[in-house]
Amino acid sequence: MSKLNRPFYYKEDPKGLGRFVDLRDWQDDKTVLKNPHKGWYWHYIDNGYGRGAYRDRYEKIVYKEDGDYDLVINDFLEDFPLLNHLYLRFDWGDIEKKEGVYDWTYIDKIMDVWGKKGYMFSLRICTFEGTHEGVLKYATPKWVFDKGAKFTDINGRIEPDYGDEIYLEYLSRFMQECGRKFNNDPLIEFVDVGTFGTWGEGHTCEGSGKVFSFDTMIKHIDLHVDNFPDKFILLNDDYVCQREEPNPGENQAIIDYALSKGLGLRDDSICVDGYCEWYGYDSLRSPSLYDAFSKIGPVDVEFAHFSHYMSPEFDPPLFRDGYAALAALMRGRATYAGFHGYPRKFLNTFKSMAYYCANRLGYWFFIEGLKLPDLNAGEVNTFTLIVSNRGFSRCYHKYELKFRLVDMENGNTYEFSCDDVDVTKWQPVNVPSLEDCIYEEIKLDFANVPKQRAKLQIGLFEKDRPILFGMSKERMTDDGYYNLCDVEVL
Repeated sequence: MSKLNRPFYYKEDPKGLGRFVDLRDWQDDKTVLKNPHKGWYWHYIDNGYGRGAYRDRYEKIVYKEDGDYDLVINDFLEDFPLLNHLYLRFDWGDIEKKEGVYDWTYIDKIMDVWGKKGYMFSLRICTFEGTHEGVLKYATPKWVFDKGAKFTDINGRIEPDYGDEIYLEYLSRFMQECGRKFNNDPLIEFVDVGTFGTWGEGHTCEGSGKVFSFDTMIKHIDLHVDNFPDKFILLNDDYVCQREEPNPGENQAIIDYALSKGLGLRDDSICVDGYCEWYGYDSLRSPSLYDAFSKIGPVDVEFAHFSHYMSPEFDPPLFRDGYAALAALMRGRATYAGFHGYPRKFLNTFKSMAYYCANRLGYWFFIEGLKLPDLNAGEVNTFTLIVSNRGFSRCYHKYELKFRLVDMENGNTYEFSCDDVDVTKWQPVNVPSLEDCIYEEIKLDFANVPKQRAKLQIGLFEKDRPILFGMSKERMTDDGYYNLCDVEVL
Protein backbone atom coordinates (compact mmCIF):
# COMPACT_ATOMS: atom_id res chain seq x y z
CA MET A 1 0.00 0.00 0.00
CA SER A 2 1.39 3.42 -0.89
CA LYS A 3 2.16 5.99 1.77
CA LEU A 4 -0.62 8.29 0.63
CA ASN A 5 -3.21 5.52 0.87
CA ARG A 6 -2.04 4.05 4.16
CA PRO A 7 -4.53 4.74 6.99
CA PHE A 8 -3.53 6.22 10.30
CA TYR A 9 -3.30 3.77 13.16
CA TYR A 10 -2.54 3.87 16.85
CA LYS A 11 0.59 2.35 18.30
CA GLU A 12 0.80 1.35 21.91
CA ASP A 13 2.99 3.68 23.90
CA PRO A 14 5.68 1.78 25.80
CA LYS A 15 5.79 4.51 28.47
CA GLY A 16 2.11 4.09 29.24
CA LEU A 17 1.31 7.74 28.58
CA GLY A 18 -1.43 7.07 26.07
CA ARG A 19 -1.76 5.80 22.53
CA PHE A 20 0.85 7.18 20.15
CA VAL A 21 -0.27 8.61 16.82
CA ASP A 22 2.88 8.45 14.71
CA LEU A 23 2.98 11.19 12.06
CA ARG A 24 6.62 10.91 11.05
CA ASP A 25 5.80 9.12 7.79
CA TRP A 26 3.89 12.20 6.70
CA GLN A 27 6.72 14.66 7.14
CA ASP A 28 8.05 16.60 4.14
CA ASP A 29 11.58 18.00 4.39
CA LYS A 30 11.97 18.81 0.68
CA THR A 31 9.29 21.40 -0.07
CA VAL A 32 10.43 25.00 0.52
CA LEU A 33 7.96 26.57 2.93
CA LYS A 34 7.12 30.23 2.44
CA ASN A 35 7.07 31.14 6.11
CA PRO A 36 7.54 34.68 7.48
CA HIS A 37 10.34 36.35 9.43
CA LYS A 38 13.18 34.14 8.21
CA GLY A 39 15.21 33.27 5.13
CA TRP A 40 17.49 34.86 2.55
CA TYR A 41 17.81 38.55 1.79
CA TRP A 42 19.46 40.68 -0.87
CA HIS A 43 21.56 43.83 -0.43
CA TYR A 44 19.45 46.00 -2.69
CA ILE A 45 20.95 49.32 -1.57
CA ASP A 46 24.45 48.42 -0.48
CA ASN A 47 26.39 51.64 0.20
CA GLY A 48 23.92 54.46 -0.07
CA TYR A 49 22.28 55.74 -3.21
CA GLY A 50 25.61 56.60 -4.82
CA ARG A 51 26.69 52.98 -5.39
CA GLY A 52 24.65 51.08 -7.94
CA ALA A 53 25.60 47.53 -6.99
CA TYR A 54 23.76 45.27 -6.53
CA ARG A 55 20.52 46.65 -7.89
CA ASP A 56 21.88 48.16 -11.09
CA ARG A 57 21.20 45.05 -13.19
CA TYR A 58 17.62 44.76 -12.01
CA GLU A 59 16.00 48.18 -11.96
CA LYS A 60 15.51 51.00 -14.42
CA ILE A 61 14.26 54.49 -13.63
CA VAL A 62 11.81 55.73 -16.26
CA TYR A 63 10.97 59.41 -16.00
CA LYS A 64 7.51 60.74 -16.78
CA GLU A 65 6.44 64.06 -18.26
CA ASP A 66 5.40 65.44 -14.87
CA GLY A 67 8.92 64.93 -13.51
CA ASP A 68 8.01 61.87 -11.45
CA TYR A 69 9.43 58.47 -12.34
CA ASP A 70 8.56 54.79 -12.32
CA LEU A 71 10.84 52.07 -10.98
CA VAL A 72 10.83 49.30 -13.57
CA ILE A 73 12.13 45.88 -12.42
CA ASN A 74 13.24 43.29 -14.97
CA ASP A 75 13.47 40.32 -12.59
CA PHE A 76 11.57 39.90 -9.32
CA LEU A 77 13.51 36.71 -8.43
CA GLU A 78 10.34 34.84 -7.58
CA ASP A 79 12.09 31.49 -8.06
CA PHE A 80 14.76 32.28 -5.44
CA PRO A 81 13.97 29.90 -2.55
CA LEU A 82 12.60 31.89 0.40
CA LEU A 83 14.07 35.26 -0.55
CA ASN A 84 12.40 37.00 2.37
CA HIS A 85 13.42 40.62 2.09
CA LEU A 86 15.50 43.38 0.56
CA TYR A 87 18.16 45.02 2.71
CA LEU A 88 18.21 48.80 2.30
CA ARG A 89 21.48 50.28 3.53
CA PHE A 90 21.13 53.98 2.83
CA ASP A 91 22.77 57.14 4.15
CA TRP A 92 21.39 60.00 6.20
CA GLY A 93 22.72 62.23 3.43
CA ASP A 94 20.57 60.42 0.85
CA ILE A 95 17.38 61.53 2.60
CA GLU A 96 17.97 64.90 4.31
CA LYS A 97 20.13 66.80 1.84
CA LYS A 98 18.54 70.01 3.09
CA GLU A 99 17.87 70.54 6.76
CA GLY A 100 14.39 69.42 7.71
CA VAL A 101 13.50 68.27 4.18
CA TYR A 102 13.10 64.48 4.01
CA ASP A 103 13.01 62.94 0.56
CA TRP A 104 11.81 59.34 0.84
CA THR A 105 10.77 59.07 -2.80
CA TYR A 106 13.24 56.39 -3.85
CA ILE A 107 12.77 54.26 -0.71
CA ASP A 108 9.00 54.52 -1.07
CA LYS A 109 9.11 53.36 -4.69
CA ILE A 110 11.33 50.40 -3.85
CA MET A 111 9.04 49.31 -1.04
CA ASP A 112 5.92 49.81 -3.15
CA VAL A 113 7.13 47.90 -6.22
CA TRP A 114 8.82 45.02 -4.37
CA GLY A 115 6.32 44.96 -1.52
CA LYS A 116 3.54 44.16 -3.98
CA LYS A 117 5.48 40.99 -4.81
CA GLY A 118 5.41 39.89 -1.19
CA TYR A 119 8.86 41.03 -0.11
CA MET A 120 9.76 42.47 3.29
CA PHE A 121 12.57 44.94 4.05
CA SER A 122 15.28 45.61 6.61
CA LEU A 123 17.13 48.86 7.20
CA ARG A 124 20.52 50.26 8.04
CA ILE A 125 20.93 54.03 8.26
CA CYS A 126 24.58 55.02 7.82
CA THR A 127 26.50 58.22 8.48
CA PHE A 128 29.90 57.31 6.95
CA GLU A 129 30.86 55.22 3.94
CA GLY A 130 34.32 53.74 3.49
CA THR A 131 33.92 53.17 -0.23
CA HIS A 132 35.73 55.25 -2.82
CA GLU A 133 33.22 54.76 -5.61
CA GLY A 134 30.06 56.77 -6.20
CA VAL A 135 28.81 59.96 -4.59
CA LEU A 136 29.67 59.00 -1.03
CA LYS A 137 31.55 62.01 0.35
CA TYR A 138 28.75 63.17 2.62
CA ALA A 139 26.95 60.19 4.12
CA THR A 140 26.22 62.67 6.89
CA PRO A 141 24.70 65.75 5.18
CA LYS A 142 27.13 68.58 4.47
CA TRP A 143 24.92 71.11 6.24
CA VAL A 144 25.53 69.28 9.57
CA PHE A 145 29.26 70.09 9.31
CA ASP A 146 28.48 73.63 8.16
CA LYS A 147 26.76 74.04 11.53
CA GLY A 148 30.00 73.15 13.30
CA ALA A 149 29.89 69.38 13.78
CA LYS A 150 33.39 67.92 14.08
CA PHE A 151 34.73 65.54 11.45
CA THR A 152 37.77 63.83 9.96
CA ASP A 153 38.56 64.03 6.25
CA ILE A 154 39.42 60.52 5.04
CA ASN A 155 40.80 61.03 1.51
CA GLY A 156 37.85 63.22 0.60
CA ARG A 157 35.24 61.22 2.53
CA ILE A 158 33.91 62.98 5.60
CA GLU A 159 33.69 60.89 8.77
CA PRO A 160 31.75 62.53 11.60
CA ASP A 161 32.87 62.64 15.20
CA TYR A 162 30.28 60.14 16.41
CA GLY A 163 30.17 61.69 19.88
CA ASP A 164 29.95 65.33 18.76
CA GLU A 165 26.98 67.13 20.33
CA ILE A 166 25.97 69.00 17.17
CA TYR A 167 26.13 65.83 15.08
CA LEU A 168 24.11 63.88 17.64
CA GLU A 169 21.51 66.63 17.98
CA TYR A 170 20.62 66.59 14.30
CA LEU A 171 21.07 62.84 13.94
CA SER A 172 18.64 62.34 16.81
CA ARG A 173 16.09 64.49 15.03
CA PHE A 174 16.56 62.49 11.83
CA MET A 175 16.24 59.15 13.62
CA GLN A 176 12.99 60.33 15.19
CA GLU A 177 11.71 61.00 11.69
CA CYS A 178 12.84 57.51 10.60
CA GLY A 179 11.01 56.01 13.56
CA ARG A 180 7.81 57.84 12.71
CA LYS A 181 8.02 56.52 9.16
CA PHE A 182 9.07 52.91 9.70
CA ASN A 183 8.36 51.74 13.25
CA ASN A 184 4.75 50.82 12.54
CA ASP A 185 5.34 49.64 8.98
CA PRO A 186 4.55 45.89 8.84
CA LEU A 187 6.94 45.45 5.89
CA ILE A 188 10.01 46.19 8.04
CA GLU A 189 11.58 43.04 9.50
CA PHE A 190 14.35 44.67 11.53
CA VAL A 191 16.67 47.66 11.80
CA ASP A 192 20.34 47.24 12.61
CA VAL A 193 22.46 49.74 14.53
CA GLY A 194 24.10 51.53 11.63
CA THR A 195 24.70 55.17 12.57
CA PHE A 196 28.11 54.40 14.09
CA GLY A 197 31.17 53.42 12.09
CA THR A 198 32.40 52.75 8.58
CA TRP A 199 29.59 51.40 6.39
CA GLY A 200 27.57 51.44 9.59
CA GLU A 201 29.39 48.30 10.75
CA GLY A 202 30.26 49.51 14.24
CA HIS A 203 34.01 49.98 13.65
CA THR A 204 36.24 52.76 12.31
CA CYS A 205 38.47 50.73 9.97
CA GLU A 206 38.88 52.40 6.57
CA GLY A 207 38.12 55.57 8.51
CA SER A 208 39.78 57.46 11.34
CA GLY A 209 40.58 54.34 13.38
CA LYS A 210 39.51 56.20 16.51
CA VAL A 211 38.03 54.50 19.56
CA PHE A 212 34.98 56.27 20.88
CA SER A 213 33.72 56.36 24.45
CA PHE A 214 31.36 53.92 26.08
CA ASP A 215 28.74 56.68 26.36
CA THR A 216 28.94 57.38 22.63
CA MET A 217 28.45 53.72 21.77
CA ILE A 218 25.42 53.53 24.05
CA LYS A 219 23.91 56.68 22.54
CA HIS A 220 23.96 55.12 19.09
CA ILE A 221 22.27 51.97 20.37
CA ASP A 222 19.62 54.12 22.05
CA LEU A 223 18.98 56.09 18.86
CA HIS A 224 17.65 52.84 17.38
CA VAL A 225 16.00 51.29 20.43
CA ASP A 226 14.14 54.50 21.30
CA ASN A 227 12.90 55.24 17.79
CA PHE A 228 12.01 51.69 16.73
CA PRO A 229 10.43 50.25 19.88
CA ASP A 230 8.30 47.78 17.94
CA LYS A 231 11.02 46.38 15.69
CA PHE A 232 13.87 43.98 16.31
CA ILE A 233 17.14 45.91 16.57
CA LEU A 234 20.35 44.10 15.60
CA LEU A 235 23.83 44.97 16.85
CA ASN A 236 26.85 44.39 14.65
CA ASP A 237 29.45 42.14 16.25
CA ASP A 238 32.13 44.67 15.23
CA TYR A 239 30.61 47.06 17.74
CA VAL A 240 32.77 45.29 20.30
CA CYS A 241 34.97 42.87 18.32
CA GLN A 242 37.04 45.60 16.64
CA ARG A 243 36.99 48.02 19.55
CA GLU A 244 40.02 48.36 21.80
CA GLU A 245 38.88 49.00 25.34
CA PRO A 246 39.93 52.35 26.83
CA ASN A 247 38.85 50.92 30.19
CA PRO A 248 38.66 47.24 31.19
CA GLY A 249 35.21 45.73 30.97
CA GLU A 250 33.69 48.34 28.67
CA ASN A 251 33.05 45.93 25.80
CA GLN A 252 31.33 43.49 28.11
CA ALA A 253 29.26 46.37 29.47
CA ILE A 254 28.20 47.26 25.91
CA ILE A 255 27.20 43.63 25.31
CA ASP A 256 25.27 43.48 28.57
CA TYR A 257 23.48 46.72 27.76
CA ALA A 258 22.51 45.52 24.28
CA LEU A 259 21.19 42.25 25.69
CA SER A 260 19.20 44.10 28.32
CA LYS A 261 17.53 46.07 25.52
CA GLY A 262 16.56 42.89 23.65
CA LEU A 263 18.90 43.28 20.66
CA GLY A 264 19.73 40.57 18.17
CA LEU A 265 23.10 40.23 16.43
CA ARG A 266 24.49 40.75 12.94
CA ASP A 267 27.81 39.75 11.38
CA ASP A 268 29.02 41.63 8.33
CA SER A 269 31.11 39.79 5.74
CA ILE A 270 31.95 36.30 6.89
CA CYS A 271 34.46 34.46 4.68
CA VAL A 272 36.72 37.45 4.08
CA ASP A 273 40.34 36.40 3.75
CA GLY A 274 41.54 37.65 7.14
CA TYR A 275 38.75 35.93 9.06
CA CYS A 276 39.33 32.70 7.17
CA GLU A 277 43.01 32.82 8.11
CA TRP A 278 42.71 33.89 11.75
CA TYR A 279 39.56 32.16 12.95
CA GLY A 280 37.82 28.81 12.59
CA TYR A 281 36.41 27.03 9.58
CA ASP A 282 33.22 29.09 9.79
CA SER A 283 35.27 32.34 9.94
CA LEU A 284 33.16 33.65 12.85
CA ARG A 285 35.29 35.85 15.07
CA SER A 286 33.36 35.56 18.33
CA PRO A 287 31.05 32.52 18.28
CA SER A 288 30.09 32.98 21.93
CA LEU A 289 28.32 36.24 21.08
CA TYR A 290 25.79 34.28 19.04
CA ASP A 291 25.10 32.01 21.99
CA ALA A 292 24.10 35.03 24.07
CA PHE A 293 22.26 37.16 21.53
CA SER A 294 20.31 34.36 19.83
CA LYS A 295 18.53 33.78 23.14
CA ILE A 296 17.13 37.31 22.91
CA GLY A 297 16.73 38.25 19.24
CA PRO A 298 17.35 37.04 15.69
CA VAL A 299 20.79 36.61 14.14
CA ASP A 300 21.62 37.93 10.67
CA VAL A 301 24.72 36.61 8.90
CA GLU A 302 25.96 38.51 5.88
CA PHE A 303 28.40 36.87 3.47
CA ALA A 304 31.37 38.81 2.11
CA HIS A 305 31.06 40.18 -1.41
CA PHE A 306 30.62 37.35 -3.91
CA SER A 307 33.52 38.64 -6.01
CA HIS A 308 35.81 38.43 -2.96
CA TYR A 309 35.05 34.98 -1.60
CA MET A 310 34.98 33.51 -5.12
CA SER A 311 38.29 35.06 -6.14
CA PRO A 312 40.72 32.47 -7.60
CA GLU A 313 43.64 34.11 -5.81
CA PHE A 314 42.78 32.29 -2.58
CA ASP A 315 43.72 28.66 -2.04
CA PRO A 316 41.78 27.02 -0.54
CA PRO A 317 38.77 29.05 -1.74
CA LEU A 318 37.40 31.27 1.02
CA PHE A 319 33.84 30.07 0.60
CA ARG A 320 34.80 26.36 0.66
CA ASP A 321 32.07 25.64 -1.94
CA GLY A 322 29.54 27.06 0.53
CA TYR A 323 30.44 24.77 3.42
CA ALA A 324 32.17 27.52 5.42
CA ALA A 325 29.11 29.74 5.13
CA LEU A 326 26.82 26.86 6.05
CA ALA A 327 28.94 26.19 9.13
CA ALA A 328 28.62 29.87 10.11
CA LEU A 329 24.84 29.83 9.70
CA MET A 330 24.55 26.72 11.85
CA ARG A 331 26.98 27.90 14.53
CA GLY A 332 25.53 31.39 14.58
CA ARG A 333 21.93 30.16 14.84
CA ALA A 334 21.03 32.35 11.90
CA THR A 335 17.50 33.46 11.13
CA TYR A 336 18.53 35.56 8.11
CA ALA A 337 21.39 35.26 5.61
CA GLY A 338 22.50 37.68 2.91
CA PHE A 339 24.62 36.54 -0.02
CA HIS A 340 25.96 40.07 -0.81
CA GLY A 341 26.15 40.10 -4.57
CA TYR A 342 24.06 39.77 -7.70
CA PRO A 343 21.29 37.31 -6.80
CA ARG A 344 21.09 35.47 -10.12
CA LYS A 345 24.83 34.84 -10.06
CA PHE A 346 24.69 33.53 -6.51
CA LEU A 347 21.66 31.33 -7.19
CA ASN A 348 23.14 29.87 -10.35
CA THR A 349 26.42 29.09 -8.56
CA PHE A 350 25.05 27.83 -5.22
CA LYS A 351 21.56 26.66 -6.08
CA SER A 352 21.69 23.55 -3.88
CA MET A 353 22.92 25.57 -0.93
CA ALA A 354 20.22 28.20 -1.45
CA TYR A 355 17.53 25.51 -1.35
CA TYR A 356 19.12 23.65 1.56
CA CYS A 357 19.25 26.75 3.74
CA ALA A 358 15.86 28.16 2.77
CA ASN A 359 13.87 26.14 5.31
CA ARG A 360 16.65 25.84 7.86
CA LEU A 361 17.26 29.57 8.32
CA GLY A 362 15.28 30.47 11.42
CA TYR A 363 12.61 28.04 12.62
CA TRP A 364 11.38 24.92 10.77
CA PHE A 365 8.60 23.07 12.55
CA PHE A 366 7.59 19.41 12.21
CA ILE A 367 4.78 17.46 13.83
CA GLU A 368 6.14 14.17 15.14
CA GLY A 369 3.04 12.70 16.70
CA LEU A 370 0.48 12.74 19.50
CA LYS A 371 0.03 10.96 22.81
CA LEU A 372 -3.74 10.64 22.63
CA PRO A 373 -5.96 9.13 25.36
CA ASP A 374 -9.73 8.71 25.07
CA LEU A 375 -11.55 11.99 24.37
CA ASN A 376 -14.77 12.68 26.24
CA ALA A 377 -17.62 15.07 25.46
CA GLY A 378 -18.39 17.70 28.09
CA GLU A 379 -14.94 17.52 29.70
CA VAL A 380 -11.53 19.15 29.51
CA ASN A 381 -9.40 16.68 27.59
CA THR A 382 -5.63 16.55 27.92
CA PHE A 383 -3.21 15.06 25.40
CA THR A 384 0.41 15.58 24.33
CA LEU A 385 1.56 17.19 21.09
CA ILE A 386 5.07 16.17 20.01
CA VAL A 387 6.84 18.62 17.67
CA SER A 388 10.38 19.42 16.59
CA ASN A 389 12.21 22.48 15.32
CA ARG A 390 14.86 21.54 12.73
CA GLY A 391 15.83 25.09 11.80
CA PHE A 392 19.06 26.82 12.71
CA SER A 393 17.29 28.95 15.31
CA ARG A 394 14.24 29.34 17.44
CA CYS A 395 11.26 31.42 16.35
CA TYR A 396 11.05 35.03 17.58
CA HIS A 397 7.37 35.71 16.85
CA LYS A 398 4.51 34.36 18.95
CA TYR A 399 2.24 32.52 16.56
CA GLU A 400 -1.14 31.18 17.63
CA LEU A 401 -1.56 27.41 17.90
CA LYS A 402 -5.07 26.11 17.20
CA PHE A 403 -6.82 22.76 17.10
CA ARG A 404 -10.07 21.94 15.34
CA LEU A 405 -12.56 19.09 15.33
CA VAL A 406 -14.56 18.48 12.14
CA ASP A 407 -17.59 16.24 12.63
CA MET A 408 -17.33 13.51 9.98
CA GLU A 409 -21.13 13.15 9.76
CA ASN A 410 -22.44 16.73 9.52
CA GLY A 411 -19.30 18.83 8.97
CA ASN A 412 -19.74 20.95 12.09
CA THR A 413 -16.49 22.45 13.36
CA TYR A 414 -15.21 23.16 16.87
CA GLU A 415 -12.14 25.38 17.17
CA PHE A 416 -9.77 25.67 20.14
CA SER A 417 -7.00 28.21 20.69
CA CYS A 418 -3.99 27.19 22.79
CA ASP A 419 -2.97 30.54 24.24
CA ASP A 420 -0.61 28.94 26.77
CA VAL A 421 1.61 27.37 24.08
CA ASP A 422 4.60 29.60 23.28
CA VAL A 423 6.27 28.52 20.04
CA THR A 424 9.22 30.88 20.66
CA LYS A 425 10.36 28.32 23.24
CA TRP A 426 10.59 25.52 20.66
CA GLN A 427 14.36 25.17 20.57
CA PRO A 428 16.09 23.75 17.48
CA VAL A 429 17.44 20.20 17.30
CA ASN A 430 19.04 19.19 14.01
CA VAL A 431 18.15 15.49 13.88
CA PRO A 432 15.67 14.84 16.67
CA SER A 433 14.75 11.48 18.07
CA LEU A 434 11.43 11.37 19.90
CA GLU A 435 13.30 11.83 23.16
CA ASP A 436 14.79 15.11 21.87
CA CYS A 437 11.49 16.60 20.70
CA ILE A 438 9.24 19.20 22.28
CA TYR A 439 6.34 17.85 24.33
CA GLU A 440 3.41 20.24 24.73
CA GLU A 441 0.55 19.40 27.07
CA ILE A 442 -2.64 20.41 25.28
CA LYS A 443 -5.91 21.00 27.15
CA LEU A 444 -9.07 21.32 25.05
CA ASP A 445 -12.40 22.13 26.67
CA PHE A 446 -15.10 19.96 25.09
CA ALA A 447 -17.91 21.53 27.16
CA ASN A 448 -19.89 22.26 24.00
CA VAL A 449 -18.70 19.30 21.94
CA PRO A 450 -21.17 16.43 21.47
CA LYS A 451 -20.25 12.80 20.95
CA GLN A 452 -19.04 12.25 17.40
CA ARG A 453 -16.49 10.79 15.07
CA ALA A 454 -14.30 13.65 13.90
CA LYS A 455 -11.11 14.69 12.21
CA LEU A 456 -8.61 16.27 14.60
CA GLN A 457 -6.73 19.11 12.93
CA ILE A 458 -3.90 21.46 13.92
CA GLY A 459 -2.97 24.92 12.65
CA LEU A 460 -0.40 27.59 13.48
CA PHE A 461 -1.19 31.18 12.54
CA GLU A 462 0.14 34.73 12.46
CA LYS A 463 -3.21 36.51 12.50
CA ASP A 464 -4.89 34.94 9.46
CA ARG A 465 -1.69 33.69 7.81
CA PRO A 466 -0.95 29.97 8.23
CA ILE A 467 2.54 29.03 9.38
CA LEU A 468 3.52 25.95 7.43
CA PHE A 469 4.77 22.74 8.99
CA GLY A 470 7.11 20.29 7.29
CA MET A 471 4.20 18.01 6.50
CA SER A 472 2.72 16.51 3.36
CA LYS A 473 0.38 18.81 1.44
CA GLU A 474 -2.01 15.86 1.32
CA ARG A 475 -2.80 16.55 4.96
CA MET A 476 -3.34 20.32 4.59
CA THR A 477 -6.75 21.97 4.34
CA ASP A 478 -7.56 25.00 2.22
CA ASP A 479 -7.57 27.27 5.27
CA GLY A 480 -4.19 26.25 6.64
CA TYR A 481 -4.96 23.41 9.04
CA TYR A 482 -3.40 19.94 8.92
CA ASN A 483 -5.31 16.68 9.44
CA LEU A 484 -3.73 14.76 12.29
CA CYS A 485 -5.98 11.74 12.72
CA ASP A 486 -9.55 10.55 13.10
CA VAL A 487 -10.86 10.49 16.67
CA GLU A 488 -13.99 9.43 18.50
CA VAL A 489 -15.43 11.75 21.13
CA LEU A 490 -17.12 9.45 23.67
